[in-house]
Amino acid sequence: MKNVIARALALTLCAAMVCALPAFAAEEDAAAEVPAYLAPVRVWGKVTRLENGAVLLKNSNENDPYHEIILHLAETAPVVDAVTGLPLDRELRNGETVYAWVGPAMTLSLPPQATAEVVVANIPADFGAPQYYQVARVKPQAKIAIYPPPALTHVDLVTTGGEELTVTDGATLFPYLTKQMVTLGSLTPGSRILVWRGYNGTVTKVMLFAYEYRGYISWEPTGEVSVNDQRLPVAGKVVNGEVLLPIRAVAEAAGYEVNWVPGQGAVVTNGENLVFSVLPGQDVARTSDGEAWLTGTCYFEKGTTYLPADDLIRLLNLFPVY
Repeated sequence: MKNVIARALALTLCAAMVCALPAFAAEEDAAAEVPAYLAPVRVWGKVTRLENGAVLLKNSNENDPYHEIILHLAETAPVVDAVTGLPLDRELRNGETVYAWVGPAMTLSLPPQATAEVVVANIPADFGAPQYYQVARVKPQAKIAIYPPPALTHVDLVTTGGEELTVTDGATLFPYLTKQMVTLGSLTPGSRILVWRGYNGTVTKVMLFAYEYRGYISWEPTGEVSVNDQRLPVAGKVVNGEVLLPIRAVAEAAGYEVNWVPGQGAVVTNGENLVFSVLPGQDVARTSDGEAWLTGTCYFEKGTTYLPADDLIRLLNLFPVY
């Protein structure tokens, strides 16, 4: 089931990238378009356990498109307490009301079926249950010419669903199932978070799930590329309307090793493990799991090897920031 979630996330990521690529090649005087991410979908209702291990959720709002939904629970999907955020080491009970967030990929059956990314249970009556988000981007702050820079007092986030959140240093931040230190700076693009709010809407508590990406990447219409907010020395380019990113510069910025091997082309590794290799002019990359077809061909120009943006981001497990 873990692989099912991973594939769903990959499909979501690829779909978002396809929507965004034309922005790179747009003319400078064209109005900037904000691409739509495919955000997690919230569902809720009372639990009816099914014989196959799934659960049926049914809520009281008959106008809700997910008034009834069959929820599949992966072993790795967090089931957390609505008040504390601590994991619940138990099965969902018949008749209890839960909130869950699922990927946008659902079956066309009636009721629809989907796999849960996270479930919130043990919800007290009249309690504002926490909400689950994925961070799409972090709004930049004015830089202060002080070294070392002062600690952040707040961050302004935009979620993949388009909602804006402000988290201040007055909120409690903590990780899920680890003892690592979590700060406002830990809230980066691609992060998955569970957010509690007070009665006035202020964020009071944030739980940060384990980061699933190698890092995050963004690029400008001018061709400038940044990985983890660090601008790369090599720019991207557009060839025949296709956005291309430099393999070595992006991969090394993300912490991979890159070598050129005769007969294999650009070879990207993570320690002793092959991530992928690709030759200029080919539309397939070789990975440790076998061949991976590309949306376009590998391109070589003046000593630099490029791949289509969506392919390189997928192969390097990066989160795209638009």
